Amino acid sequence: MSSSFPEHAACMTERCRQLPAVAFALVLPGLAASPAEARTEPKLEVDTAIFASSNPLLLSTERAGAVMVEVAASPSVMITTQNGSTVLIGGTLRRRDYSRLYGHFMLGDARVEGRYRDSEYLNIGFAAGFERMLALDLLTSSPDAATDPGAIRNSWFSGIDAAWTPNAYELFTPEVRVERTYYTGSNLLLNAEALSMGLGYSRRTGPRTSIGLRGRNSISSVAGMGNVNTAALYATFNRKLPDHAKILVELGVSRTGEQKERTGGIAAARPGRTLLAGRLEVCREDGEWARRGPTGCFSTSLDTEVSGLGGLRRNAIVSLSVMQPVGAKFVLRGSGEFRRSTLVGGVPATGPPDTFGDGATDAVRAMAALDWKLRPQIILTGNVQYARRQIVNGDRIGAAYFGIQLSYKPGIRR
Repeated sequence: MSSSFPEHAACMTERCRQLPAVAFALVLPGLAASPAEARTEPKLEVDTAIFASSNPLLLSTERAGAVMVEVAASPSVMITTQNGSTVLIGGTLRRRDYSRLYGHFMLGDARVEGRYRDSEYLNIGFAAGFERMLALDLLTSSPDAATDPGAIRNSWFSGIDAAWTPNAYELFTPEVRVERTYYTGSNLLLNAEALSMGLGYSRRTGPRTSIGLRGRNSISSVAGMGNVNTAALYATFNRKLPDHAKILVELGVSRTGEQKERTGGIAAARPGRTLLAGRLEVCREDGEWARRGPTGCFSTSLDTEVSGLGGLRRNAIVSLSVMQPVGAKFVLRGSGEFRRSTLVGGVPATGPPDTFGDGATDAVRAMAALDWKLRPQIILTGNVQYARRQIVNGDRIGAAYFGIQLSYKPGIRR
């Protein structure tokens, strides 16, 4: 589970950037083999939203209220061959304007995903893309967002995965992913790169149950720091429950290597750590039977990931999402998520301890929404949210959001 990583992340800047070409070489031949038999499905979704908040970017300033207006367009095309191989090309272009103080933002993403189905025993997947997002929108998804929610997070990513079932009982799932993240509009967050490799094995022990192992090795690099290796091994348990529910349990340990820092010609290090890691997920899936009760997921996890705040961070996450149809035209949705993040190995070896404290941050986001299907192509949504962040000096800043959103999907007739 260990590997070396050349200085200055050479793997990510040279060989690992060949991942998209390798994956296309694997996926596209299957799609091009019979172009006349391929099915093409173009789609378009247009969204307009308006929100008001007393502090939309959760800044530590007074009189920070503003109204936000956002317009987004999301085109995509899905290509499906006769044997079930697929390619999805899509993206979103989003413009967000604030009535005062914050100006406007151009955000969005572009992506291509493919899955080549070689046979009933083997399929190979590929994904690559770019995302440009306001850190605030990732408040409970990234440990960096609670530190500087007004920053712009730009990410390039690509990856390959496969699913191989040599028989009716066993499943092997290897994967490789590389990601580069850089921030604009922030004096706190640093650029970071990460390469992760994993291999999973599961064996079906009954009609509803499977057990297995999953290993992962990631190599991270943050500006001003040396490369850091993190290896993890999990035991996994997966079971389908009555009433279309399921449970997933992963329990294991992760080992982080020594973290080295270089600031102003001074070298320092934080020792490696061995930590408990895992995940619990309980879900009730959607379907026609869902009218009998709500659907949704509860999950909690402990993990370690690279951070633009400096080095590796330990994350504890709890989340809940629910959805309940109300009649033929209404859907009630709700969600909540809490994330607490701390620096692995304690405070930075360089830098003022009175600024960073123990390096801990946390974030909370809760949402309630009602979707109203005005027409098959048009959905009107009323939305109420609450968000709060704790910054590294211990202060907490929260705000409520109230808004409506109109979604239009041309071409839908049913």
